[in-house]
Amino acid sequence: MSGIRYTVRLGTSNFARRAKLQDAILSLRNKLAVVIGFAQDKSISLKVAEFTVGYRKLLTLAACLFTLVLASGILRSSFDTSLGALLTRSDPYLEELDLLEAEFPSADKINFAFIAIEDDSVFSKAVLDAIVELRDGFDAIPYAVRLTSLIDYYSPETRRRLFDSPLTDYSPEELSALGVAAVNDRLLTANLLSEDASLTFAIVVLDAEDASSRQRLEIANAVLQIRDELRASNPQVGIHANGEVLLEQSNQEAMIDDLTSLLPLIILACVMVICYCFRSATLGVCILTHTIFTLLCTVGALGFLGFSFNTISIIAPLVVVMISVANSVHIISIYKQALHKGQKKTAAMEHSVAYNFQPITLAALTTAIGFSSLNMSSSPAIQDFGQIVAIGIVFAYLLTLLILPALLIRFSKSMAASDPTESPFLHEALQKLIEFTSRRDKPIFWSCSAFAVLTIMLLPLNETDFNRLDFIATDTDIKQYYEEVSQRLNRGPALSYGIDALGNEAAIEPEFLSRVERFSAWIDQQAHIESVASIVDVVKTVNRVRHQDDEAFYRLPDDKSTVTNHLLSYGFVQSEDFPLFGFINTDFSILKLFVNATPISNQELIDLDEQITRKFNEDFADAVLIHGSGILLFARMDELVTIELLQGYSLSLILITLSLIVGLRSIYFGILSVLPNLLPATMVFGMWALFVGQLDPFVMMLFSISIGLVVDDTVHILSHYLESRRDGADKSSSINHAIKTAGPALSITTLVLALGTTILIGASTLYFQQAAKLLVPIVVLALVLDLLYLPTILRRFDNRFKSEPMTS
Repeated sequence: MSGIRYTVRLGTSNFARRAKLQDAILSLRNKLAVVIGFAQDKSISLKVAEFTVGYRKLLTLAACLFTLVLASGILRSSFDTSLGALLTRSDPYLEELDLLEAEFPSADKINFAFIAIEDDSVFSKAVLDAIVELRDGFDAIPYAVRLTSLIDYYSPETRRRLFDSPLTDYSPEELSALGVAAVNDRLLTANLLSEDASLTFAIVVLDAEDASSRQRLEIANAVLQIRDELRASNPQVGIHANGEVLLEQSNQEAMIDDLTSLLPLIILACVMVICYCFRSATLGVCILTHTIFTLLCTVGALGFLGFSFNTISIIAPLVVVMISVANSVHIISIYKQALHKGQKKTAAMEHSVAYNFQPITLAALTTAIGFSSLNMSSSPAIQDFGQIVAIGIVFAYLLTLLILPALLIRFSKSMAASDPTESPFLHEALQKLIEFTSRRDKPIFWSCSAFAVLTIMLLPLNETDFNRLDFIATDTDIKQYYEEVSQRLNRGPALSYGIDALGNEAAIEPEFLSRVERFSAWIDQQAHIESVASIVDVVKTVNRVRHQDDEAFYRLPDDKSTVTNHLLSYGFVQSEDFPLFGFINTDFSILKLFVNATPISNQELIDLDEQITRKFNEDFADAVLIHGSGILLFARMDELVTIELLQGYSLSLILITLSLIVGLRSIYFGILSVLPNLLPATMVFGMWALFVGQLDPFVMMLFSISIGLVVDDTVHILSHYLESRRDGADKSSSINHAIKTAGPALSITTLVLALGTTILIGASTLYFQQAAKLLVPIVVLALVLDLLYLPTILRRFDNRFKSEPMTS
């Protein structure tokens, strides 16, 4: 079976683009850090507020022009639909994979799987007729070169065709007899036929190496059309198709479907939440405009930077939408509170911007840090996701200051006319919550602390296991193809190794080939091994043929010249499916070793590879082993991705803590903020370990993502709390002030994030569904901890203020 071909193209332009993008992010992050320094000075906050409100029309016009320019870059956007974008670039096997691919280039292929539904065997007239129909029409596929199937199979060992007469000449009994002989042909069962003869492949070979993305899409569409025609004319046969071009087309369709179906839902849901919570339909216009502007700037900028959306980063615009809406809530909340107190619209907006400037700046910086920390991963897909969201956060922040004041002042008439005797949003509920936490201070503190310790202890129970099929849409024909094939073949991963003898013709020395033979025999004796093949088998087969098929001569010749002659002889009679240079390279210095394993887990595959590598190093001091299996790289990603993401998480936690120390002007409270930022993800992953225990390593991104999202709650609570403490208020009054001031906005932002993330459960891939199921409880738990647990922590550990006001 030929599955996904793992070809990784590492162009210098991609590296340059990523370096350019990372420099841009670093520059923006540094600018935000400078802004935080300004934000610490209230006079600066007031000046910013006066400027954004006083020049709101001019700023809005400038923002519109800037957005229009960037939006033109959307036409440059593209998709990278290959699974190769997921591979970690830190794995040394990746370079070896490229080396082996260069020595043994392989063509693109389309695999048609024919399944016997009504009969027990594919050696029936119905199935074979369907294969003949494909043989007669496969040339309608662009770039198709040839077809390999049972009908035209030629055995290089027996030098005979499976079907040496037209199909119409065979009776059902003769077809059945052919089936019995076919399942005993090891080359046939290793490539085209299942051992029970219930499934067979027909492989279309393509010459599409230089085909453009549009041309590859045309190939995929032609394949799907032929598949559908075959199904229509052969309803009694199960027919599925798979190939790299089909996977690319399927992934692109899934990406577009997710964007076109989920993005409008998320925007609508977020806007509706804002409108409901603030009791103002006109706010929908403000939020919608702000969100659309943010999306246009983000996606347009990525287009100009030559970015391509991949299977992970495609979800980034949806995350940007949620963060963009959440950013605007704080401005709206304080603005409405000021209007409720009777202030004029411009004065209320100036108060809101000045009051929120420091916390929203700090929140934007820390959230961007959380997502930028994903650059610690060497997987381009993860890097792209973090970079896209970080850029979106910067645009959302800038547009919050540039266009939101003008929009709110223009459309806030209904709010200004609200009843001044009416309680502000969530005021009564938050007051009850404050009273509850005050009465139940000890039980809340100790129960939350105990739960935190318990979940931390449960974290090691989580196991990562990467399944590349999780990134394939669940309702696609490709998914069904893999399910059918895995069920009927019961075949595990196929590993490919190159053995470099370090010299021209060194790989065909009889002594060297004898060691390869012993090495292959050792591999074949290991657990989880189905078969092993190499150029040794070709030489031995030719040697037997040269001696009238005498089994006694199924062995390696004793001299190099005989080996060379055998290889030249094989070259004259080789079939296109088993070419000589598929076993050994052109200068006879590197030979290829094929190892077929039984169905095994990723860890068992890694263990097997380590055994093979260790044994090779013991037996071949004068040669080099080249690891050339893409599936092995994906298996090794479990550990590599997990380590890199945890390193990124640790770095982001440190940087966010340092930012909070600077922003809050307190080392003590900056360090104290670690607890509410760390616990939400820790608790959720701990409970996941108890009830599920299985994690896709890419879901580990949620550690860095979550701290970038939940830090917003901590920033606003602590900012308002410290403001009151520095003004001389006691702990209880400061906690009350912080919760009442920031609580409404935080509750709304949490609702927005939770609702938007819940919609992601409707994504087409299992990866996004699992990520959404984990992220929703994380953001909800973050708010619960900040409103319940953080006050109990402050009551116990805030010993930095005396009774008099302090300013540092």
